[in-house]
Amino acid sequence: MTRKGMLLPIGVAVEVIGGLVLAAGVTGMLMWPIPGWASIAFPVGMTLSIAASFMIVLGLTRRAMRSAMSAVGGDVQPSRSGGLFGMIKDMAGGNHDLRGNGMPAGAVILSMRDTGVTINDQPMVAFDLEVRPESGDAYRVAHRQQIPRLLVGAVLPGAHLAVYVDPQDRGRLLIDWERAPRWNSSGPGERVSAADILARGVPAMVTVLGTFSTNGMTADNGDPILGLVLRVSGPNGSYEARLAHRVPPQYLALIFPDTRLPAKIAPEDPQKVAIDWDQVHATPESQRSL
Repeated sequence: MTRKGMLLPIGVAVEVIGGLVLAAGVTGMLMWPIPGWASIAFPVGMTLSIAASFMIVLGLTRRAMRSAMSAVGGDVQPSRSGGLFGMIKDMAGGNHDLRGNGMPAGAVILSMRDTGVTINDQPMVAFDLEVRPESGDAYRVAHRQQIPRLLVGAVLPGAHLAVYVDPQDRGRLLIDWERAPRWNSSGPGERVSAADILARGVPAMVTVLGTFSTNGMTADNGDPILGLVLRVSGPNGSYEARLAHRVPPQYLALIFPDTRLPAKIAPEDPQKVAIDWDQVHATPESQRSL
């Protein structure tokens, strides 16, 4: 197997050799009578040149992807299946071997975005996951996988997923859609009720940065659930949180960038935030937004 990083220089070398052999073959084909070696040199040179072109393209793609992944930084673990073939494999859901060979683990969706690609009527989504193995520390990983059409709208940031992880490459995984996403309250990063957070949480202020689609989800009382991107200001400093949150209809007009609203933060996890709608009118910032 070609050593990592050597595909591009090997492709260039093969391209040079193929070009020389092809040039010799063309020269021989122009002679009369045509020498026997020309009929061999021409197809050999053509084959080498075509193969080298593919190697160069693949090498450049792998180099570009390594540069892009290194720019991400932090503790995100990229998959080892990089390059053009790796992208195709991810898009085709090529990690299904992990269902039998992978280690079971849990994962929490930190963020997600639509890639604009749909395969067999299933959208391909780019996830930022916090993987929680059965043993060892949690870690973050960037992952692409299709979402079954019936689960679109139920898969949101904060959802707890069942996954299979490659024992040899912890950045390679498969989300098990046969087990539905859970919204438990037993650990950091998972969902708790807004009422529970408001009852025992720490006071804070949130600033609306933007929204994202929840595909028309509603609460039990019929209130719309919106995807909110918030800037949270509280005891833990200022940081960004992304969550699905119930918004009473009378407050929908407040959900636009730069609106500040009262909220509370769950003591065990700063990403668990609930807007205190009962205190909205008592807050000067929200009164000005009205």
